[in-house]
Amino acid sequence: MGSAAAPTLMDDSEHPTDTAIPTSTTSLARLSCTSCRDRKQKCDRNLPVCRRCTSLRNDCVYPSSRKSGQGKRKQVRDLEAKLFQLEDQLRTIRHSADADRCNSPQTVRTAVSSNVVYSSPVASGADQSWLSEATIQEGRDVGEPRSHQSQQLADWLANSELELTELDDAPLSRELIEELTTLYFKNGYHCSPMIHPSRYLESSRSDVPSRQPPLFLQLVIMATGASTDPSHASLAMSLYRRARKLAEQDEAKEPNAFMLAHAQCWVLMANFEAQSTLFSRASLSLGKSIRIAQILNLHQLDRGPQPPSLFQSHLEPPSSRHLDWIEMEERRRTWWVIYSADRLVFATSALPSIIDDRMVHTLLPKPEEAFTSGGEEMPQEHTNTLHQALRERLPPVSRLGARALAAHLFYRAVDLETTETRPEAQGEHNLESYWAQQQDVGNDLLALLISLPRDLRLPANIGCQDTIFIHVLIHTALMCLHKTAIRKAAEDGGRGTEASFVKAQGRSNLLAAAAQVIAIIRSIREEDLTEALKNPIQGYATYIASLVFLEDFALTRFEGSRANVVYLFDMLQRFSQTHPVARMLAGQLGHELERLEVVDTAIG
Repeated sequence: MGSAAAPTLMDDSEHPTDTAIPTSTTSLARLSCTSCRDRKQKCDRNLPVCRRCTSLRNDCVYPSSRKSGQGKRKQVRDLEAKLFQLEDQLRTIRHSADADRCNSPQTVRTAVSSNVVYSSPVASGADQSWLSEATIQEGRDVGEPRSHQSQQLADWLANSELELTELDDAPLSRELIEELTTLYFKNGYHCSPMIHPSRYLESSRSDVPSRQPPLFLQLVIMATGASTDPSHASLAMSLYRRARKLAEQDEAKEPNAFMLAHAQCWVLMANFEAQSTLFSRASLSLGKSIRIAQILNLHQLDRGPQPPSLFQSHLEPPSSRHLDWIEMEERRRTWWVIYSADRLVFATSALPSIIDDRMVHTLLPKPEEAFTSGGEEMPQEHTNTLHQALRERLPPVSRLGARALAAHLFYRAVDLETTETRPEAQGEHNLESYWAQQQDVGNDLLALLISLPRDLRLPANIGCQDTIFIHVLIHTALMCLHKTAIRKAAEDGGRGTEASFVKAQGRSNLLAAAAQVIAIIRSIREEDLTEALKNPIQGYATYIASLVFLEDFALTRFEGSRANVVYLFDMLQRFSQTHPVARMLAGQLGHELERLEVVDTAIG
């Protein structure tokens, strides 16, 4: 009895008191002590020590005021205790798993199967902090079959109280996990058509750990799927945060070992972040995806022998003896999804692009139907490199190929605008070079528009998101191109009647391109428009078209231009409650309308 015992949560009746504890005073404190207040128990407020603290041998401290804030709430302490307990258990499991891996053939980081190239977080030694307390049971094998791991994922999501506050009390069942994945391939896949749908679903249900997709890739796919459905939208941000954390932990554990899944995961996270208006973070995620793709040599898959490199182990092109044509095509598609994103980021943010076109030696994608069908025979359709397709103005054979070409030409149109303002671009010779390039880009855009395959033509395919995106992107590139030409002609007024003609022709072409954008938007069904505006580029194109009509109204007071800009503003405002990018652009456009006194606006 010489030293004080550790404090407990037991009641007075559980601590026998054999002797009376004398008190030196009968005066009472004004407030209850912090120990009794934390336990929400009545305090007799005796000074200097209350009876309960005397019985429990606690330090009895009386606060000086009601807002002293001393001590932590019981709920927070309980959560911290649970976290410490889980960390101790996870450390034990990691030590056991590391010992097993030393004597196991699963130490190989990646496994190339006849179905798909993926890596399991268990087999690769990834951080096991995704396991929940419910899955940590005595005698359970860490590398157990997928049928158990699906339930582990559901249990983890349901029990992650510290981070997934949006889940409340609703657990994520295996059925919900399947539903979120299905939503991704149904509603979100068209934006990044790189993962083979049936092979991914098959590998995610596999009983072989080395064939299962890494958990961070599964989670970001589920997050994207959840974001496409209002009934599951509250889960999206939580799933995304966990996917990002696990991807970072996986890279920290093995910083020099990258897989195709890493590049896919980071570009999907960049897309998710852009849709959430986290543009700076999206740019960083995309940059990481680009560098991983280049380390994996995805940009030079069809070059042949590679030059010497510090990344030689990664730069060796995959051998056809190991990967079938669908696996090679998935790598090509991953590259072109990343490439398109890089070009669009440059064109809409003024940030420098990371990819050098001169270093790209990967064929454009084959048709989507051939890729998703999963046939053993390679399709007969021949594809070309980006340089060949542009030089010979060859029609694209796939929707992703058309997106990549349109993104590249959009990049070139905006790049002309930034190049012509540089000091070294001035002078007669450079002026002639500018007009030659301007004409080439314009002709390439019109050639692409004319040569689009039948399934990407309007108005027959107005319900196809790829068709909407590609046409809007081409006309937005034309708007940027003609807007620069008008300014260039105005600055070069010394060329006489030619400059006046160029300005008049450029203004006519500019309005025509903007009219095409608004015509497409008016033709889209409401549900398809809801999906289209989730893409930040579609919102950006709407905003650019609005500025064109607004400028024309300011110059000519043409009522048709005023009606068009008001229509586009009302549309952005209508979707501002559910689309963060639309809300941001509606706010910017509203300020312009108020400044020019076109209409009195208010964002709800």
